[in-house]
Amino acid sequence: MDKKKSAFRQIFKATSIFGGVQVFNIIISLVRGKLIAVLIGTTGMGLNGLLNSGINLIKIISGLGLEQSAIKDISNASGSNDLIRIRTVYSIFRRWIWITGILGVILTLISAPFLSQLSFGDHSHTLSFILISSTFIFGALTGGIYTLLRGLRKISLLAKASIYGSVLGLFVIIPVYYYWGIKGVVPAIILTSFFSYLVSLYFKRKVPIEIIPITWHETFVQGKGMVFLGISLSVSAILSTANNYLLNAIITRLGSLSDLGLYNAGMTIMSSYVGMIFTAMGMDYFPKLSENIDDEKKWQDVVNQQGEIQILILGPILTLMVATAPILIQIILSQEFMSTIHFLLFASLAIPLKSLVWIQGFIIMAKGENRLFLLTEILANIVFLVLNVLFYKYFGITGLGISMFLGFLVSLIIMMIVAKSKFNFMLSRSLILLTISYSILIGVSISGVLLMDYPRAYLSGFLMVIIAGYIAYKELNKRLDIKDLLHSFISKRNKN
Repeated sequence: MDKKKSAFRQIFKATSIFGGVQVFNIIISLVRGKLIAVLIGTTGMGLNGLLNSGINLIKIISGLGLEQSAIKDISNASGSNDLIRIRTVYSIFRRWIWITGILGVILTLISAPFLSQLSFGDHSHTLSFILISSTFIFGALTGGIYTLLRGLRKISLLAKASIYGSVLGLFVIIPVYYYWGIKGVVPAIILTSFFSYLVSLYFKRKVPIEIIPITWHETFVQGKGMVFLGISLSVSAILSTANNYLLNAIITRLGSLSDLGLYNAGMTIMSSYVGMIFTAMGMDYFPKLSENIDDEKKWQDVVNQQGEIQILILGPILTLMVATAPILIQIILSQEFMSTIHFLLFASLAIPLKSLVWIQGFIIMAKGENRLFLLTEILANIVFLVLNVLFYKYFGITGLGISMFLGFLVSLIIMMIVAKSKFNFMLSRSLILLTISYSILIGVSISGVLLMDYPRAYLSGFLMVIIAGYIAYKELNKRLDIKDLLHSFISKRNKN
């Protein structure tokens, strides 16, 4: 098998594994939500949500973004095959993880009265936040182990750890809520965090890496790169959250709470439908890119190969979403949310562009260009906010779908200029042609809906789905040799 075909298969395999994990975790989340609703009711769900919201706010600040940023250093060290370097990087990262965990505990202890006042309007839950502060240690250590597994690209171990952690967490909370009811919310949060750590520790032992002595001076000097990148990622997350908050406030002021509900419902469908694809692909893509970032040809091949597989998976999914939008809304939401259809249609046209922006954005992170990363994030957030306000004002909820498309189009142009001028990188011709092809198919499906509306638009929509599926099969077969891949899979299963 040639190297190129092998590389495509690795990407497809990783996406399939983590895609399955994402689906499994979504199912577990739905089951957990149902059990919580039955065992502790709406009041208990509200309490659980408020406590977790407060803790997540502290986590963004205290975590320093290390769980994501350290992947670059670990992957890069792993790619060098230098055992001493791998041990050094992990030892430094592990010490920083302890620092972030302790920082989270301290910040929570200090801010517990404020968090209680902010969340509940009084100090009645100050003790709850103090007790939950212990989860920062378990959470930091668990996140650190998952980062190590991602950095070393231990795909199978990471997938198993995620699944076992979700299942064990579910079985832990059932007896707690059954016997203690709403009083079990705080113990359940702590125990879930603790048992997740035990699961991650079990899988960490399958990747034994010796901790070597590191001075505090080395910790800060050699670890500043991952910390600065992590802080940039944290700032980016805060900017994104603030941008979303401002947009929600603007929709409420210029429109209504009903419009806000429609927009959030549309985003929920979009994130649940294609969001897990980006998450699944990101689990292996960033470590692989970081591992090869010092070899220009290799990392450029990684980016374009990732982009091609991504578009070939997203294309049929998006055309199917456009074709079945009314059915999706009724299944996931209800008839009341049908007004969000046009938002979904135009937003689906933005996703192929988002994919191209997304794969190039990781280049900046892998290169450790923290200032450039922050600059592009700030610029993108400004562009999206301005376009969202402008198009919502004149076109309502549908305008937000159009502004998403235009926002990613502008972001793509900016990213392509940055990638070419800074890293001498250009998207491959085949990737651009695939993106254009699927954008046309999605555009034709949308035109069918606008001209004929449902249910007559189902015919043209499903015709585009068939064409999109045929293109995906044909192009994937070129890259993967699907028959040979299936034969290899069946042979391995039979041997086992």
